[in-house]
Amino acid sequence: MNGSTSTGPAAIVDSTSAPPRVFSEATVVARAQDGDPAAFEQLVRSYQADLLRLGFRMLSDRGDAQDAVQDTFVLTWRRLPSLLDPQAFRAWIYQLMTRRCLKLLRTRSRRRTSTTGPENPAGTPIAAGSATTGPANAAQTNAMQDALTAALATLPPDQRACWVLHEMHEMTYPAIAYAIGVPVSTVRGRIARARPQLAKGMTAWR
Repeated sequence: MNGSTSTGPAAIVDSTSAPPRVFSEATVVARAQDGDPAAFEQLVRSYQADLLRLGFRMLSDRGDAQDAVQDTFVLTWRRLPSLLDPQAFRAWIYQLMTRRCLKLLRTRSRRRTSTTGPENPAGTPIAAGSATTGPANAAQTNAMQDALTAALATLPPDQRACWVLHEMHEMTYPAIAYAIGVPVSTVRGRIARARPQLAKGMTAWR
């Protein structure tokens, strides 16, 4: 036999050149459910930015959004063993985050006797990505994002949640219904009512 045979284990596996093993999200979730902190940290990294965007669009406040994300991850860790289907993790964590935001908005409405408009103490919207643009384009983008923030703030919280989840996070009507805890027909109706209101607020950007 010559040295070209490649049937032995050493010939099949080359630890110096093999690509890193990639796990499906369901596998990572299952590992986190077993108490693996590294797996849970991977989930945090995967969802942190998107949940922060959701929180900012719902709450119009960077600090409140960050707090909501932190609270959501704490709750996720505590309740993760109760998640029966690891493949449903995305819908489930969006449910936790959305309901946290809605709870905060309801608490605000009880504390305030008048509406003063959207809050954005940080002065900078949370963008979907990081594109390299010139100062003029960046200023225009920020102005448009501010207009969207103000327009979203005019919507009732439940309508705002449905629109943001559908239009900015590309969630289906059934997934939104699960996240908020309402029938699909209710989600459809809320989005239909939100669209003309937002279109009116964004007229200058059409």
